Amino acid sequence: MSSTTTSSSRSDWRKFRITQIVAESAVIKSFYLEPADGAAMAPHRAGQHLPIRLAQPGGEPPLLRTYTVSVAPSAQQLRISVRKLGTGSSHLHDAIAVGDTIDCREPDGDFIIDTSPTHPVVMIAAGVGITPILAMITHLVDDGERTGAMRPITFFYAARTKAERGFDGELDRLVERANGKLTIIRLLQETDDAVIGKDYEEQGILSAGILEKYLGFQLYDFYMCGPPGFMQAIYDALTSHGVADHRIFAEAFGPASLKRQTENRSVAPKAEPSAIPIDVVFNAAGDHGVWAPGAGSLLEFAEASGLTPEFGCREGACGACKTPLVAGAVAYFRETSAAHGDNEVLICSAVPAASADGTINKLVLAIG
Repeated sequence: MSSTTTSSSRSDWRKFRITQIVAESAVIKSFYLEPADGAAMAPHRAGQHLPIRLAQPGGEPPLLRTYTVSVAPSAQQLRISVRKLGTGSSHLHDAIAVGDTIDCREPDGDFIIDTSPTHPVVMIAAGVGITPILAMITHLVDDGERTGAMRPITFFYAARTKAERGFDGELDRLVERANGKLTIIRLLQETDDAVIGKDYEEQGILSAGILEKYLGFQLYDFYMCGPPGFMQAIYDALTSHGVADHRIFAEAFGPASLKRQTENRSVAPKAEPSAIPIDVVFNAAGDHGVWAPGAGSLLEFAEASGLTPEFGCREGACGACKTPLVAGAVAYFRETSAAHGDNEVLICSAVPAASADGTINKLVLAIG
């Protein structure tokens, strides 16, 4: 991938052409993409996701989704690897062919890997949660080949069955390139079609006991991705065994985010929702309305006011509804996991905030 960025804004959509589709497992397909206009791709960081927009027939609103870029920044094409589960992924699996184009934004997200530390890193993935982890491992191996000094990696890879597990060949090649610095422990819940020692190392779910079996008493950073219940169980097991919260980096599927230990962390006071009506200006065109308690999220309020903001999950996980905050303040009524800056709002999960001094403040957004 070129390191030269385009002149487009991060919020702009670009056409990308599907150049290859690969079945990685019984449930996962990879889609390789390149810019349809022939211009350079914006660089991504290992672990980030790609926002995409899928056109729908019959005048239906397009589907907005985010899928992890499953290749390292060194790759010459982008690749997303998608498990068939839900409307968006089913559309990709069943309706998209080589040569088709889809709309993409620049890669985004703050679940990324740092290659500079020298102490070992532990990677943990369940199912298609391997996608950001695979990009990170590849990036570490790339960096190790470039510098001659690679961070040691232990990777715990959990799947339900061998048939559903993807990227075995790609991982084998990374082990060869890593020259002893990459150890993979594969876990299967169902092993009828698998041979222990050849296809997997452990049966069942990942547990504190399995982690202890393969990890020594060293300083580790932990990077994890998988379904929310799996992630919470692993996080709780690690912290109960003395792993510091700031050593655990995680991205969970769906709307749920980890419930982290905060006893020793500085937590900013949480803004409270306004208990009085607030004038909301939606955009530079001057579209506005008066939000009142009970009017729902800012996304729901904008839709009720006749606007059509972009959105995806409506749960604060995908970031598709991320909107610039021009003036005023918001309060979040649910935990969110999508990355956003101080001057950005996940409008699906936010409402106008109460002011500290009781005055009425106007909220100004920049909905596209």
